[in-house]
Amino acid sequence: MSFILRAALAIGALSYFALQRDGSVPPTGELTAMAERQSVQITALAGALPTEMRAAATQAVTAELVKRLSTDTASRDTLMAVDRRPDWRGSDLR
Repeated sequence: MSFILRAALAIGALSYFALQRDGSVPPTGELTAMAERQSVQITALAGALPTEMRAAATQAVTAELVKRLSTDTASRDTLMAVDRRPDWRGSDLR
């Protein structure tokens, strides 16, 4: 579901910029109305899904969000302590 929303956003943005380049961008009010119609259509599509499928999709999207937003506390650093200590370059004044 996340992929579909990102794809719709990317396609919409590219279409908008293509129209803007041609100089045929509709007025802002018309763009707002188009976005509202699209939002209503997406909501209607989600409402048309069977209850089980809608619940499964919601659960899958939520699990994916939790997986991506969870912070991994384990260090991904592959350097050893020896690698972090630079070699001494200079005279040794002991």
